Amino acid sequence: MKKDELFGEIVYEDLWIGTTEITMFGKNPKILLNIYGEENEEITPNQRDAFSQFKANITNIVKESEDEIFKYYLENFEDYRAMQSDSEEVEKIAPKISSIEELGKLVTPTCLLIRYDFDDGIRRVGILCDCTWEREHGLGISIEDEKVLEVGLQDIVL
Repeated sequence: MKKDELFGEIVYEDLWIGTTEITMFGKNPKILLNIYGEENEEITPNQRDAFSQFKANITNIVKESEDEIFKYYLENFEDYRAMQSDSEEVEKIAPKISSIEELGKLVTPTCLLIRYDFDDGIRRVGILCDCTWEREHGLGISIEDEKVLEVGLQDIVL
């Protein structure tokens, strides 16, 4: 374990692991912070900048993320409903909703990823979430230079 001036206490277990907080859907859970890299190498300046800029712009990033998740859900929830045979389960897994506030009952952020630095100057961050409609694969939010690039299954950021 080491104490980092930006990331706080982190430990290396195939990547650097710590904790952080994100206020999303009106909740402020403590979540995992994962920083891709090697144990014997420094966290890159670009990765540090990605985290700093994420924190500095978190209000706008979270608002855009919530909007994009809502849009994604509305585009896909009928497919998830069609996969269920039990009508009670359907309403728990993929209910018909009309607001971002309602979406907060279905989605929980679990991890902030500071992704690999490819020496191209792009600040890459990902947010992983658990969601009711995709328990196995979860939900991922791909963010580059503080803009939401894509919302989909978690593999878009892993």
